[in-house]
Amino acid sequence: MSLDYAGVDAAILNEETPPGSKPILRPEPIIKVDQLTYLIWDVSDLDKQESFLHDFGMVTHQKGYDSLFMRGYDSAPYIYLGRKAKKSAFKGLGLSVNSRQELVTLAKKTNNKIVAIDRPGGGEMVCLNDPNGIEVQVCFGIEQLEPLETRREILPANAPENRPRVNAGQRTPMMPSPIFKLGHCVLGSNKLDETVQWYMLHFGLLATDALCISDGSPAIVFLRPNRGSELSDHHTIVIGKGGSAGYQHSAYEVLDVDSVAQGQQYLKMKKREHVWGIGRHILGSQIFDYWHDVSGFEFEHYADGDVFTDEKQTDYYPLDSGNVYAWGDDIPPSFFALNRKQIWNVVQGLVKGDMTLPWLKQAKKAISRPARPWL
Repeated sequence: MSLDYAGVDAAILNEETPPGSKPILRPEPIIKVDQLTYLIWDVSDLDKQESFLHDFGMVTHQKGYDSLFMRGYDSAPYIYLGRKAKKSAFKGLGLSVNSRQELVTLAKKTNNKIVAIDRPGGGEMVCLNDPNGIEVQVCFGIEQLEPLETRREILPANAPENRPRVNAGQRTPMMPSPIFKLGHCVLGSNKLDETVQWYMLHFGLLATDALCISDGSPAIVFLRPNRGSELSDHHTIVIGKGGSAGYQHSAYEVLDVDSVAQGQQYLKMKKREHVWGIGRHILGSQIFDYWHDVSGFEFEHYADGDVFTDEKQTDYYPLDSGNVYAWGDDIPPSFFALNRKQIWNVVQGLVKGDMTLPWLKQAKKAISRPARPWL
C-alpha cells in the first residue's frame, strides 16, 4: 500500500534505517485465538455508564447492583463487562478460542488453571496478565444469544452510471447506531517490543502493520488474530509506545457510513462529548467517529474496515500524524498532546530504561509535523 501524498517522504528521516529495517519477529505461538470478545471495566456509576452505552448503540443484557453486561446486536451475550467500583478504570479484555483444547494447551504451557465463568453465557476461561498488568481472559464455550433485529443491509447508493434506488428516498432514523461487535482495543505500553511479542507468543496474533520512528523501530503495532484462510479484521489489538500506559480507546463496528453518521447525530443530540470524526483511517481504512464516555475514556464507532487472511505479511510505515487518517477533520491535538498522567508515564519509562531520550526525540519529531501541511 502506498501512502502517497505531500509530506510523507519527509517523515522518513533516516534513509539508512527505513521502516521495517528492525522487523517484528514472529514467534511460534502457544495457541491461536479467534477474536476479541469483551472488555472488563471498573465503573464508578453504573447507571450513568449504562445510559451512555445505550446512546452509543449497545443494549443491556443483564444489570445488578454491582455489575453491568452490555451486548451488541449480534450473538455475544456481552461485549462490555462493568463492575461497581469507587473509581472507573479499564481492567482487562476477553479473547475467545474455537476449541477447549486451546484452553487446555494454554493452561498447561502457562501453569494456570481452567476455571468456570460465573457470568451470563457461562463457559470456561484461562486468566493471564500481560506485561503491563492488564488481565487477559481466554474463553471457550460462552453460550450465544439470538441476534437482535436491526438493519443489516447497506443502504443502496446511486452512482452516475448505476442507480439501483428508484422512486425511493434515503432515510435513516434518529436513533443510536446499532453496534454489531467489539472490533479492537488500543493499549499503551513503554515495553512495546516485549508486549507485542507476548501477545503474538501466547495468542498467535499477527502483525498487520507497524508505524516506525526514524531509526526503523516500531512505535505502534497493529495486531490481528491468525484465522488462517478465514477473514480477520486489520487489527484487533494495537500496542503503542510513548503515551499513556494501558487503555487508549476501543472500537465498535456498525453497519455502514450512514450508521456512523446517524450515531454521531444522535450522540450530539444527547449532548455527549465528541472527540474526532467523521473521517477515514489509512491503516485499516475504517470510517471512524470518536467519543468520550462519562469518565472520559475514548470509544469509537467504525465501519468499512479492511480484512485479511494469514497470507498478508507485515508492512512498515513512518510514524507520522498524517498517516493516521486519509480524510476528515484535522487530528485533535489531544491525540498526541501529553497530559500529566502521560508525562509521568514517560518519566517512568526513562527511569526504568524502557524508553530512551533519543527514542523520545525521534517520536516527538515524528508526531510534531502537521498532519496536513498544506492547510
